[in-house]
Parts: sequence; structure tokens; C-alpha cells
Amino acid sequence: MDFLTALKQIILRLGYGGVFAATMLEYGCFPVSSEILLPFIGYMASQGGQSLFLTILFATGGGVLGSLGCYLVGRAGGRMLERLAERFRTIALGIEKAQAVFRKYGAASVFLARVFPIARTYISFPAGMAKMPLLSFCVYSALGAFLWNTALISGGYFLGSHWDEYRAFLENHQAVFAAIPTGILIFLMIRKKKKRADRSIHPL
Repeated sequence: MDFLTALKQIILRLGYGGVFAATMLEYGCFPVSSEILLPFIGYMASQGGQSLFLTILFATGGGVLGSLGCYLVGRAGGRMLERLAERFRTIALGIEKAQAVFRKYGAASVFLARVFPIARTYISFPAGMAKMPLLSFCVYSALGAFLWNTALISGGYFLGSHWDEYRAFLENHQAVFAAIPTGILIFLMIRKKKKRADRSIHPL
């Protein structure tokens, strides 16, 4: 039984509680792509007659709780975080990438990173390591997760019978989808550096 089949059973059995649990795992760095998971949740919600708004709301709540778990691990730091990084190479790489984003954009990166592959889930670790205020972390996480969840869950909700086609297309072109937000981030970073250089050459 693959993850999506298991998720289907959970949502059918638990409804909104299943949505909450699935997104909590994904935002808590469980190895599953949100680009597949969230549209699938939307699709299942439409098939089960669930409210789109409530589905997004419960998904956002699960996302915040999952992110909070990673934040607390990062805040505690020490041997627990080292063991995770040593045991799981993907976590080590994810934390490195997320740290680079957090150093550059600070607290705002907790909001911005929610739409970028890898960094979107791992950004919670450097936020905790930097001891970002808990309330700010939760607010930024909720806003970012709400926007991302709304876009992907709504897409899945209205896909209907085309879900299988979407899944096959995404699995074959996932690298392209991952490259788009990464390209946007690189563009914004270059633009920001150019503005700084212009200000240094032409100070007010």
C-alpha cells in the first residue's frame, strides 16, 4: 500500500482529522511531496463532499503543528538535531539550504520559504535555532501555509476526474515544478543585490 492509498483510507475514515494528520506529517519533514499530497487532499475532499474552506483550514492547522515540532527541535538544538542530521542526509541538506535562506531574509523567510521546495519544510529548524519568537513563527507559518494550501488544495478540489492525469504529469515533470520557485528566489536575490549596489554607487 503506497502513501496516497493509505492517506485515502485515513481521510475516508477520519475526514478533517485525517487531513490535519497528513499535513502535520508533511510539514514536519515527512518525506512526501506537497505538490502531490495537497492536491490529492483537495481531490479526496471533493469526492467526499467536504467543505473546501474547512479542508484548507484543517490542513493549515496541521501544517502549523508539524512546523512547530521542527521549530522546537531546532530551538532545543544539541545532540538531538545532530543525530537527525547524521542519520538522515536529506534532513542535513534541507537544514543547510534553509539556513542560507533564513540568514538572508530573517523572520520573513518563514513565510516566504513555504512556496519553495526543500526550504519550505526545513525552514522551521533554523528559525528555532535562531530562537525566533514563538508567536511570530506561528503567525508567519500559518500565513505561508494557508496561501500554499489554498493554491494546491483548491487545484485538487476542482480537478475531479482529471486527478490521475495530473498525478502522472507531475511525477514526470516534478523537476520542472521545483525549478520554477527556485528560479524566482534566485531572481529576487540578484535583484536585491543589484539594488544594494545601486544605492552604494548613488547614495541619497
